[in-house]
Amino acid sequence: MKIKASHLALLIPLVIFSSVLLTSVMGIWKTTTDKVPATIKEGEFAGQYDPADIRGSYTLADIAKSFQVPLEDLGIAFGVKEPANYATFQVKELEAIYAALAAEGKEVGTGSVRYFVALYKGLPLVLTEESYLPKTAVSVLKAKVKLSAEQISALDKLSVELPTASAAVANLPPTTQPAETVTAKVVKGSTTFKELLDWGVKQVDIEKVIAGPLPNTSQVIKDYATQKGVEFSTVKEPLQKLIDELGQK
Repeated sequence: MKIKASHLALLIPLVIFSSVLLTSVMGIWKTTTDKVPATIKEGEFAGQYDPADIRGSYTLADIAKSFQVPLEDLGIAFGVKEPANYATFQVKELEAIYAALAAEGKEVGTGSVRYFVALYKGLPLVLTEESYLPKTAVSVLKAKVKLSAEQISALDKLSVELPTASAAVANLPPTTQPAETVTAKVVKGSTTFKELLDWGVKQVDIEKVIAGPLPNTSQVIKDYATQKGVEFSTVKEPLQKLIDELGQK
């Protein structure tokens, strides 16, 4: 049986609409991706969601839902200005809020959220790098969670606040001081590939760490990691090791 072109034009959208409707009813069709962290596999907390699996793409609403942490506590803890934005705020947006601190080597990011959630829920977490927390986050934890003296001491050491513009200017080194004595060779959230090369790290060694060709040298290493879908710490640590080894020679 032949179908006229005009009839076919009407039939195709009808078939597509029917398919979407059917799969929606059956729970197959999804227009959004569920953000569900992996669970802890062993030990006392087996079966519970693992805070180590929180990603930069997670929203505070995703975290509140999975870990049963009040959305308001999360928003206040990490300095999200408007309560109306709490639910849709993505963890990776912390990089912009605390960029000034990252430049000082005191990064507040995904690792900080993992640390906060682990302490809030009493869940285990192995920290792969120092994770700083805003003072507001520390205050929330002290008010809502029973912490050990050791945990409180650690929190106080890692507690930071966003510096004001005047404070940042006041902390600048004297202009007469040689640049070499005030510039630490530390891979931070703002470090570029060019800085690595300027510090003496060989291109071939960088390419081994990132498992690929060296990108535009002006690119920020953290941005490169984000584009590749990997955690910043997985490239930061081996690159820092290369720098440290150069300093020992």
